[in-house]
Amino acid sequence: MTGNQTSVLSEWVLPAAVCAPVTWVCLVHRFRGQGRLLGTVRSFSSALAVVLWTSAMAALASGLLLPHASSVPPAAVGVVAGAGLVPKKRTEQAEHPVMAIVTLGHSLLINSLMLRLQTDRAEWCARMTGGFDNCWELDVFADRVARHLKARVDVPGRSPKGRSGLVTAIEGRYEDVRAAVQQADTLETEIEKACKDEQRERTPQETGRMLRAFGETEHFCAYLLELAHAHGKRSDDKKILALRRQHLYAAAAEVPAR
Repeated sequence: MTGNQTSVLSEWVLPAAVCAPVTWVCLVHRFRGQGRLLGTVRSFSSALAVVLWTSAMAALASGLLLPHASSVPPAAVGVVAGAGLVPKKRTEQAEHPVMAIVTLGHSLLINSLMLRLQTDRAEWCARMTGGFDNCWELDVFADRVARHLKARVDVPGRSPKGRSGLVTAIEGRYEDVRAAVQQADTLETEIEKACKDEQRERTPQETGRMLRAFGETEHFCAYLLELAHAHGKRSDDKKILALRRQHLYAAAAEVPAR
């Protein structure tokens, strides 16, 4: 291998190769509890774009810097570039124009990845809450999801404060579902009573009110499911689907017991 080839490998290829895994680890840490980098093909593509961009910037910085600073190890450039994904406090110090361009591209890719993770989570929650016929079915499903989540709070590496905070969030969001179900049930009872007393069908306005009440229950159920998506693993999705598919008539027997 010639000296030029060795120089290219050490100054350009090595920093990029070191930067890629460091960048991935930092991405996992940065978006922990916010989304799944491997959740969909689109989210993985967005995450991969961040890794490739950061690795390319590491190679570029190394190739331009090392000829003027031979004491800097090429691998160190890759580590520093990848670790740059860890959020830092903003400062008032002006950036060099070249760094401003680099960080602008980095920020655009990170924001794109963040939006993709949020969209994936919203679509997943919408799929899980779709297809129910009434609020009581959503209530039974939400109850099972809450029990499933609380049974998996104690995981290695989660602090006592983190466990208690997650339990509080689960219970609070489930109570929101229960309150929405009760409001929808009260509204339906009032409308049915009015229709019976006046011997008439529901008016379009009453139907709209019922649909809005059902939509609100769906919204709070999806809000609960966000915790399952954020803190659960992809393997847990099968369990959530199983809870969703369980026979609703058998599940309805649990309602009076609460």
